[in-house]
Amino acid sequence: MIDSAGWGLNDDLSHLVQEKIQEVINISDIILFVLDGRSELTALDYEFADILRKSGKKVILVVNKMEGRIDKEEYLAPFTTLGLGEPFPISALHKQNLYELLDLIISLLPPTEESHTEDEFIRFAFVGRPNSGKSSLLNALIGKDRSIVSEIPGTTRDAVDLVWEFNGKKYIIVDTPGLRRPARVEEGLEELSVRKTLQTIRKIDVAVMVIDLSVGVREQEKRILHYIEDKGKSCLIVFNKTDLFPSLKERREFEKIVPQILQPFDYFPFIFTSAIRNYNVKKILPWVDKLFELRNMRIPTSQVNRAIEEALSKTNFSKKGKILKVYYATQVDVAPPTFVFFVNEPEIMNKNVVKYFEKFLRSYFGWIGTPIKIEVRKRE
Repeated sequence: MIDSAGWGLNDDLSHLVQEKIQEVINISDIILFVLDGRSELTALDYEFADILRKSGKKVILVVNKMEGRIDKEEYLAPFTTLGLGEPFPISALHKQNLYELLDLIISLLPPTEESHTEDEFIRFAFVGRPNSGKSSLLNALIGKDRSIVSEIPGTTRDAVDLVWEFNGKKYIIVDTPGLRRPARVEEGLEELSVRKTLQTIRKIDVAVMVIDLSVGVREQEKRILHYIEDKGKSCLIVFNKTDLFPSLKERREFEKIVPQILQPFDYFPFIFTSAIRNYNVKKILPWVDKLFELRNMRIPTSQVNRAIEEALSKTNFSKKGKILKVYYATQVDVAPPTFVFFVNEPEIMNKNVVKYFEKFLRSYFGWIGTPIKIEVRKRE
């Protein structure tokens, strides 16, 4: 964000100021043209508006000092003559319409390189240990034997992308090889498979983590879940081979302790499946769709700040006698949902405090199965 100098007719440095403003216009994606709502328009305002129109840049005409007049269109009518579109009324002094202005700015920003909101494909992959049933689940899901299924771990060695259309939606499914810890892998081909799997996780939207119930959740599964979270990917955990449970009662008892077993990744949803019996396989795709939708959900700034206020009303965070103040927060990206917090003391926002806000936002807005990223900045 660049704060340009004011442009005055009687300014001895007006020529230099004009050059500086032109530089700012050239390097900006969005320009906020801020005018005083209590003053009449001048010839200079029209001159500047003409420059902005010719620049081809996105311009938001912001009319300040509109306290008590936010909803009264008659006070905004003169500003429409500038030809810069609908004026956006605010009151900086009384903090009126500021969050809404932030939302408008964010909506006009160019997408980031990693943003997939306009991508017509939903990318997901089955990941997990060799012989956990990934290929069998894939075959049961798409209804054809695309992968060679074998009882020998590591049969599906090459990761191959599958473009698939179902119920009007387009998917790219990557049938990954099994994951093994590189330290335990001796053959070069298996090392390559591990690296390919990690590369696959980086390029997908949703990971379907397949866990063999005969093996359970071990350190390796936790490592992979951590990697999925670190890369900001959504995740559905699939406990496969439920046919191994002797009874329904035992399975239900196990379900009760799953959140505890998955800690700290208990926000990832889980289901039970049996690929060989085709049990619950049809639930996988709806979950993938839902997680993709949630990871691309954007929350208005006003709602974000109401949530933050509620979070702070439940507990205080302090350090060396200073209490944390979050002046405002806004969502700046999706996939994964990313927020910027503007605070008084960034050092108070340690890992545990950030986790608290992540957990609160996830619960408040129903963001299951998707990591949340929070960036902390000191308000200048």
